[in-house]
Amino acid sequence: LVENLLALRAGRAPEARYDGYASCPLITGYGTCIMAEFDYDGVPTETFPFDQAQERTSMYMLKAYGLPKMYWHGMLRGRM
Repeated sequence: LVENLLALRAGRAPEARYDGYASCPLITGYGTCIMAEFDYDGVPTETFPFDQAQERTSMYMLKAYGLPKMYWHGMLRGRM
């Protein structure tokens, strides 16, 4: 978004594109989660080096503690 806004401001055509990635942390139990990641066509697009179809406490911790901080202090402020 920032690249396109800067290009428009400079009189150039916007060229940056979004590839359509979605990440959905699915709570499966007390302290466990499955991280479902896919593109807009519904094709799985996993980014972690392990089987994300398994329930994991680590994914729950990421969802509960990591992602909110990344969102509020990173993404909304344009740092990510």
